[in-house]
Parts: sequence; C-alpha cells; structure tokens
Amino acid sequence: MDNSFAFSEVVRKLANIIRLGKIAEIDGDQVRVEIGRVKTGWLPIVSNAGNTSLWLPISEGEQVAVFAPYGEMAQAFVLRSIHYDTYKVPENVNNLSLTTDKNVKLNGSENYEASFSKGLKFISEKCVISLDDHGITLKVGNSTISLGENSISLSNGASSIDISSSNISLSSGSITTSPPLCKCSGGLR
Repeated sequence: MDNSFAFSEVVRKLANIIRLGKIAEIDGDQVRVEIGRVKTGWLPIVSNAGNTSLWLPISEGEQVAVFAPYGEMAQAFVLRSIHYDTYKVPENVNNLSLTTDKNVKLNGSENYEASFSKGLKFISEKCVISLDDHGITLKVGNSTISLGENSISLSNGASSIDISSSNISLSSGSITTSPPLCKCSGGLR
C-alpha cells in the first residue's frame, strides 16, 4: 500500500470524526446534513430512547454536530443542536425554556405528578388555567371560575357569585333554581 494513500486516508477519517453542519432535509427520525457544500446521506438523530423516551422534532436549518465513529460516515449519527443566529439562546439562560410550534403530548402508564413552587399557568388562544398557592382559576373570555381554600367565585364579566364558608353574595341579577332551593319567603340572604 502506498504510504501517501494511507496517510491521506487517516487524515480523511480524522476530519470526519466530528463535523458541524445544518439540517438540510428531514424524513421522520432521519436527516440529511449539509456540511459546507456536501450533503450527507440519511443519518439517525440522537434522542432519549428506552423506557423513558423523549422525542423532540428537529428543524430544517438547525445547526448540529455529526459524529462518525472511526471517521466512517456510513456509521455517523447526528447530535443536536447548537444555538446560533437563527435559533438563539433564550434570554434568561438560568430558566428551563421549552419553545415549540409543535403539539405537545405526554403519555404514561402511571399518574402524572408535577411540583411547582410558585404556580403553573396553561394558556390557549381563548382560555387560561392558573394554579398557585391561592387556588385555581379557570378563565374563558369574560367568564371566570376561581377556587380558593375557603371560597368559590363565579363571574361572567357583568355579574358574579361569591361563595365563602359563611356567606353567599351576588353582585347583580338574581338567583333562580329549578327546583327552588326552599319554600321560605324572602329567598336567599
């Protein structure tokens, strides 16, 4: 074997061990990476697999590292992701941040449990669900239901009903029930 060929083969393999590039094409769990002017074949993406699994969809243009054991691109895989101009680091790097334009799905065979020290808020286009030390609030448009430790409040923007351990109050309108709550005169007080 020619020594110059052997040396150039070693240099090629060393250069291929770790390469940086950007995602050019996506096909499910495999991608093609553009490294300079060269596009790789279809490569698998490293993710969390096993009994506890996490799948994060990858984006075209995402900057990644391609690892090729022994410099062989046929065995290469993609390790994601390196922040840069298009996909910037979050403003507060000390906070856990999840930003996505995809649907989020949780599957589990056991109960879910979450711990948050200051509260949790779910926001959709028209609805908000808030949980904190003061209680739970459900809001849809102008309608709100609030559950506190010793109180319940219902409001539709124009009127409200507040129920506490010793009191029921109505801000406007009247309360009617079917069937009536009682047959006493004077109604609720």
